[in-house]
Amino acid sequence: MGVEEDMYHAETWKEKLVLFLQILWPIMVTQLSLHAMNLVDTMMSGRVGTDDLAGVAIGSSIWLPVFTGINGILLAVTPIVAYLIGKGKKDEIGESVTQSLYVSGLLAISVVILGACLLKPILNIMNLDANVYHISYHYLIGLAFGIVPLFASNVLRYFLMHKVIHDLQ
Repeated sequence: MGVEEDMYHAETWKEKLVLFLQILWPIMVTQLSLHAMNLVDTMMSGRVGTDDLAGVAIGSSIWLPVFTGINGILLAVTPIVAYLIGKGKKDEIGESVTQSLYVSGLLAISVVILGACLLKPILNIMNLDANVYHISYHYLIGLAFGIVPLFASNVLRYFLMHKVIHDLQ
């Protein structure tokens, strides 16, 4: 069976819209749930006090650009898998995903090491109140414990996202 025979081509606008919504749904649910976690953190800390809210907000504003940047790198697993499927090299997908997991681990460890070296200087530059500094610092330290599994699970999610999209076609 050739590559062209495996692909589904939407011909009408209705078919294209249905295919788009099928692809959009799992991506949208994932993104909303990831950002809902930040929303819940903010809501919960706001109920405790203003210092807690400020500390979590500062921690989140430091963490989210790092997370987004690393995610952009890890997202490359999706087109790599698509390329291998398109070339008929499905037997190489496992190796590519494994290599991506290694990269995610190295990136996660690098983020933790850089965070250990740069976190205090970055927070010191901000001239925060002692309590807000303490909350931001410990919020980011708490996040650091989940960085390795978070990045690894993202690689697997991006691999499975391609599978879901491919299966929908």
